[in-house]
Amino acid sequence: MAGLDDGDRECVEVYLLTLHEPYEEARHPVPINATIVHAATLLHPLVPQPDGGRMYRCLTEFPDRSAGCVVPVSTLTYELNGGQLWGAVGDWERVTDAVVTLARADRCDAMPLGLPQVSAALLAGGPHTTLTMHHPDGTSTEYGGADRAERLRELEGHVRAFVARAPFWPGDGLVTPAPFAGPRPYRPYQPDAHGWH
Repeated sequence: MAGLDDGDRECVEVYLLTLHEPYEEARHPVPINATIVHAATLLHPLVPQPDGGRMYRCLTEFPDRSAGCVVPVSTLTYELNGGQLWGAVGDWERVTDAVVTLARADRCDAMPLGLPQVSAALLAGGPHTTLTMHHPDGTSTEYGGADRAERLRELEGHVRAFVARAPFWPGDGLVTPAPFAGPRPYRPYQPDAHGWH
């Protein structure tokens, strides 16, 4: 990939999951409300920079990120102190809008998804999301972090199957990711006795 040094190449097999307003397309039988792209798509010249490059660094440099993992934008928000540190990274909404536009224009490989309501709700929230679904018969079902993790494992399986056929193309003309102005801004929310801090 143009613009990436050897240190960056060691950690690029990470994928971004962005949830967005549903759109319909003839190629897909259901409305598309989520898209998975290779992390390096954030380095595409049509993605706002330096924001995209800094999001790329958050995706690939966060400690303990495993190769082949799918990282929702909501996970980045959690890792950036519940979103309070996005200012040190960039405008994630502009970046993800640009990524979805690239994907829809076939300017990169992408996995468009029509996620069911429960999956979309879990993945739109952070790792400690809890969700209660109320059913017409008066019963309810509780979902939590383990359910969210299971849905991510399923998506990672789909990505592995895709990559087994061909590499996930992030697009052409990729730029070098911009450095952070200061130290890396990771500070995951941690639960304490009084809730989140």
